[in-house]
Amino acid sequence: MFRSHVLICGGTGCTSSNSPEIKKRMEEELAANGLENEVKVVTTGCFGLCALGPIMIIYPEGTFYSMVKPEDVPEIVSEHLLKGRVVDRLVY
Repeated sequence: MFRSHVLICGGTGCTSSNSPEIKKRMEEELAANGLENEVKVVTTGCFGLCALGPIMIIYPEGTFYSMVKPEDVPEIVSEHLLKGRVVDRLVY
């Protein structure tokens, strides 16, 4: 059982804004921090808010991150997934 799920938009708008690279970086960061068996990364369909993409939602909190860049991923992993602190600057 996973303690967290990271949903990354795989819709056309987010994909064109580099969401596949964000997913790749997320998986790498999780592995580097020993979280690959605790956090599940899921590619989703479109959330319908393409102008805010790439979009990432983390459950169980339901934190909605928008305009995520690959370079934001280490901070999301270290702050949100390891320390339980939301990265306020990325919250929609």
